[in-house]
Amino acid sequence: MTQGTETVARYFTSMMEHDWPALRSCLADDFSRVGPYAEHVWNDPEEYVAFVSGLLPGLRKHGVEVTRVSGDGAVVHAEATETVELDGRQSTVRIAAVFDLDDGGRIRHVEVFVRRPATAT
Repeated sequence: MTQGTETVARYFTSMMEHDWPALRSCLADDFSRVGPYAEHVWNDPEEYVAFVSGLLPGLRKHGVEVTRVSGDGAVVHAEATETVELDGRQSTVRIAAVFDLDDGGRIRHVEVFVRRPATAT
């Protein structure tokens, strides 16, 4: 595993464990995030961590299964399946994300894409 892929793996683990200081440590001071929806844009790491720490603990039956993390140098790709209970039904969405890392191996920018529309099971 490279430094970049380790950082991205730690990013996902920190979110799932609700370890907000660890999540923040993955992010560069000039961090930004885009997608997959217009309201999911951040240009400040503290604001992003505040958003995530306010959202994730309140989600019912939320989980993220990271299925692949790969990269070479400063660019890392990740694929994941995210599930959450919405209106009493489990919803699943597959995502892909591209992470750009700074020279210290922290995440400078992440762009998230929906791979498959959400489905109810």
